[in-house]
Amino acid sequence: MKLSTALIWGVPILALASSIPLILARSAPENPPIVTSITPSPTVEPPKTPKIAPQVPKLARQLAEKAIAATHFAVTPTPTTKSNKSKPKKTTKTAKIAPYKPPSVQIRVAVSQKTPSVAIGTSTPARLKTLNGQRVGFLQTMQGVNVQMQPQGLQIGEQIFPGVIWVEPTAGGAVYVGDRWYRGRLLLVAQKEGILAVNAVDLEQYLYSVVGSEMHSQAPIEALKAQSVAARSYAMVHILRPASDWYNLGNTERWQVYKGIKSEYPSTYQAVNETGGQILSDRGRVVESLYASTAEIVNKVHKGWGMSQTGAYQLANQGYNYQQILGNYYPGVQLSRLGAQ
Repeated sequence: MKLSTALIWGVPILALASSIPLILARSAPENPPIVTSITPSPTVEPPKTPKIAPQVPKLARQLAEKAIAATHFAVTPTPTTKSNKSKPKKTTKTAKIAPYKPPSVQIRVAVSQKTPSVAIGTSTPARLKTLNGQRVGFLQTMQGVNVQMQPQGLQIGEQIFPGVIWVEPTAGGAVYVGDRWYRGRLLLVAQKEGILAVNAVDLEQYLYSVVGSEMHSQAPIEALKAQSVAARSYAMVHILRPASDWYNLGNTERWQVYKGIKSEYPSTYQAVNETGGQILSDRGRVVESLYASTAEIVNKVHKGWGMSQTGAYQLANQGYNYQQILGNYYPGVQLSRLGAQ
C-alpha cells in the first residue's frame, strides 16, 4: 500500500526529533456480581536492564517519571585584555550529551463499554473527582466496589455521583476494572448504552502491556522492539485521531490488544525502553503502522500493508535487527523520535 493513502497523519502536538532511514530486509517465509474484595494480580519483577524499568511493589508499579524538557542557556563571555591575547588551553574534557527521554504523552483506552455495572478498585487510596477536578469522594485501598447506572448518574458503592467521575489512585497506585489491573487513572462515564470505563495512562507504560499482549514475551528481543515501534506509531495516530470524545482507542484486536499489568514482562520493559519514543514517519508525519499475526491476514485485512508478527519473529531469528524488520514491512518510511514541542 502506498504511503499517499490515509495512513499518514500530521503531528501538531509533538515534534519529530531526528530521523533515520530504515534498512530494507528480505521478506521472511510464513510457516455483575457486586464485588467486595479484589484479588491482586501476580507480582512481576522488573528487568535487570535497562535500569529505568519500574519497580513492582505488590499490586502497583511506580509511574514512570515525566519527561523533562532540556533548557539551554546562552552565555556571552565578557572580553578582557588577557583573554584576547591568550590562546585557549588544550583539554581532554568533552561536553556530555543528555540521554534522550521520551516526552510524557497520555493515551486513553476504553477497557469496558456498554455494561449496566462494573467492578472497580484501587491498590492505594483513591480520590473521586468530577470532570472539572472537584473532589466528591474517596476509595479505600483494595476496597472492591460495584458501579451501577442510575437516573441521577453513577452509583459507586452506596453513594450517587455525577455521570462522569475520575478515579485517581494516590502514590502511583493501580486501578482495577472488571478482572484486570491497570496503571494510571480511571474515567467512568454514564452513557445511554451503559457504563464506559476508560484507562488514562502514559503512552510508554501502555506499551509495556500492549507488546506483551500482542506478541509472546519470549519472542526474540529484536522482534519485540519492532512490535514496540509499530504499536507506538499506531497509538500516536489514534491519539491524534481519537475514536471518540472520551477515548483514543479500545483494548481489543479491533485496535491493539491491551490486557493491563498482567501482560507486562521484563522483555517488554526492555523492548519498549530501548526504543523509547521511536515511531515510523514520512515527511514529518506519523505513519499508521498496521500489523497482524500472519502475512495472510495482512494481505486480506490490510491489503498487503503492514507487519506480519510471525514474519518479524522469523526475521529476528535470522539475525535481523528491529530497524531491518521494520524496513521490510514498511518500505520508504523513516524511524523518528518524538520530541516535546
